[in-house]
Amino acid sequence: MKKTLAFLTALMLLHSASAVTAMPAAAAGSYDMNITVDLSGSGKQISPLIYGINEYGHQDDLKKVTVHAVRQGGNRMTGYNWENNASNAGSDWKYSSDDNLSKSDAPADCVQQLSKEAEKYGFGYKLTTLQLAGYVAADKKGTVTEEETAPSPRWNEVQMVKGSAFSEEPDLTDGKVYMDEYVDYIIRKLGDSQSATGMQGYSLDNEPALWSGTHSRIHPKKVSMKELSDKSAEIAAAVKKLDPKAEIFGPALYGYTAYDHLADTDDDNEWETLQAEGGYHWYLDYYLDSMKKASEKAGIRLLDVLDIHYYSESSRKGAEDRLQSVRTLYEKGFVENSWIGQWCQVNVPILPTVQASIDKYYPETKLGITEYNFGGEDDPSGAIAQAEALGCYADAGVYFASLWGGSGYILSGINLYTNYDGKGGAFGETLMPAKTEDVSKSSAYAAVNEDASKVTVMVTNKNMTDAEHTVITLDGAKKSYKKAAVYAITPESSEIRLLEVADVTGGKVDVTLPAYSASMIVVSDDASAFDGAHQEEKTEKSEVFDDPMSLVNDKGYVVVPITDPAHLKKIVMTGDVSSSAGSSWGSAGCAVCINAETADGTPFWTSKGYSMKLGSGATATVEFDGTLSKTDPETEEKEDVIAQVADGKIELQQWWSASEKQEAEIEDEIAVKYTKIEVVYEYSEGETPEQPETTGTLGDVNEDGEVDVEDVVLLSRFLTEDGDAVISAKGKLNADVNANGQPDNDDAAKILQYIAKLISKY
Repeated sequence: MKKTLAFLTALMLLHSASAVTAMPAAAAGSYDMNITVDLSGSGKQISPLIYGINEYGHQDDLKKVTVHAVRQGGNRMTGYNWENNASNAGSDWKYSSDDNLSKSDAPADCVQQLSKEAEKYGFGYKLTTLQLAGYVAADKKGTVTEEETAPSPRWNEVQMVKGSAFSEEPDLTDGKVYMDEYVDYIIRKLGDSQSATGMQGYSLDNEPALWSGTHSRIHPKKVSMKELSDKSAEIAAAVKKLDPKAEIFGPALYGYTAYDHLADTDDDNEWETLQAEGGYHWYLDYYLDSMKKASEKAGIRLLDVLDIHYYSESSRKGAEDRLQSVRTLYEKGFVENSWIGQWCQVNVPILPTVQASIDKYYPETKLGITEYNFGGEDDPSGAIAQAEALGCYADAGVYFASLWGGSGYILSGINLYTNYDGKGGAFGETLMPAKTEDVSKSSAYAAVNEDASKVTVMVTNKNMTDAEHTVITLDGAKKSYKKAAVYAITPESSEIRLLEVADVTGGKVDVTLPAYSASMIVVSDDASAFDGAHQEEKTEKSEVFDDPMSLVNDKGYVVVPITDPAHLKKIVMTGDVSSSAGSSWGSAGCAVCINAETADGTPFWTSKGYSMKLGSGATATVEFDGTLSKTDPETEEKEDVIAQVADGKIELQQWWSASEKQEAEIEDEIAVKYTKIEVVYEYSEGETPEQPETTGTLGDVNEDGEVDVEDVVLLSRFLTEDGDAVISAKGKLNADVNANGQPDNDDAAKILQYIAKLISKY
């Protein structure tokens, strides 16, 4: 007790002092980096379609990220039945045939929704998927057992060409699904590839080398190289007959191993035989050559875009490897920290090697990377890798690229190129040569806009601790540039912020870039270009619940208080995810469940989904932007409306799970135990967090209905790590009177001052 009283006295004296002297912050480290941009030549055009994402899992993100292209693809599309919108999850989720892609029974609803999204969000290029694996889901009745492997009543057979007149509406009773009839239906409903509402491209299924694993109920045997080429050529010819200017993407290979030898088919000698006969270096050579020969026979190009997927192996190791991971795509001699670096250097750098195959076997075929992700959505390394990847794609002449998954820092890495100022400011259309002294420390890509009035230079600082003093030299400039602005993504925030406006002197830009950051330096020939440019300062307030399981209600759901719905920015969940059967991998699909209210007071229920992977310390973040998704009860269509949490709380519910043991049809409970919940509120410049009047709640640490010295004693004991001092999650929220997100000494002192009537409110 004496110790506690001494502690309280010290607090009183500290907070009664008339002046506080702050300790000076240590100066940040810094190093020099010289970057040269060569503006003397004509440069090369950048395809705007490299700024794309995949639709699946990104519907909520389309309003957050500015993109020019969207792909409708992924594992779900292999078993998609366009006639009734049933699809199958394969091994991703219990081989379930269901309404995951669309609850509608109207034919081709998925592409029709994609077309509506394109109009709403302003992206021009839409790529959808055609089914080649042989069968698609016949129903939406759930799990397909191994005994129901195709052919069975759970599947409809896929045929590339109908061979007879197309029906105005598909026949749902014939047990067959025709791909050319699907394309005809799309054209009749939405227009052809040259229309604003039609599909500009068609992908020849998805990751065929994995069909026998992911979709073993559809295609249990490994796909052969000849099978894939024959099916690709047949459907491509049918599409071109219906829509000659539509672009064909294939074969959507999952990664490096598939580039090399597809799937090691059940016929062990197939690749060795084909390789010996054709003298091919790797499987990509054979595919390109076979499509070229088929095109010559058909008299029309049947492959417009060579389609590959790329998921970095080294970026999985962590942030430090992620910072260097993109170099495998473009830098000769770079050796990444993975099996690629150890065993596959013959094909590194990868993109030039792929391009060499194109040039040799099917010239003028474009290159597409329709799935990729370098990771790091909650870490600055994610923005740095994403920004470097887009620069790399531009430099390598990639035609189309669409991110799979990702949020936070990764999406900001795209916006850095497409909307760095929130007003449509974008990287230039023409790439100009740019180089740094050491790409391990800093990468740089530069471009000019149409009239060269602006030069945009993307620069990464890969140093996690030291700022980068950067001098950008504009060599061979044909204009006199006056001002430069620095827009950056930093460890402080995944949002892009204006950091600095500097003069351009002697053709040089001299700026300092923060540690661990990705920046877009915008250089203008207009001296007044950035007059009035201002970075709105925003402040955040966090409420932290260190014992979320104490907030469980009688239904078993964690109920989290939301004290300021109008300023809710995000909820960050941390927890331990366990498997009752000892799975090596697994995930829990959860949702933030919300009783919401529109601006005019209309109530509705909604949710925002998230998933947490098996293991200790799993995290997930759900973001809020002032709108919520509202479902029309008649059409079941969703739209974003201005709305907020209505009743001062949200529930965390678990809806599904997937795991190694579940995939093997072994009973396995995937359980989430939350260890920390952080609720973050954001306030614009001039706004301040509302401070509730003291009514016996704020400051009531022990939750007895009164604010008195017992609350201060309990809080003080808790802060001095007295093991017997226990404060509930609600008590901690009450204790945080200074609203900085956690109980601290300042809170104890303010509560004591309030009790002593030295202050009238906190």
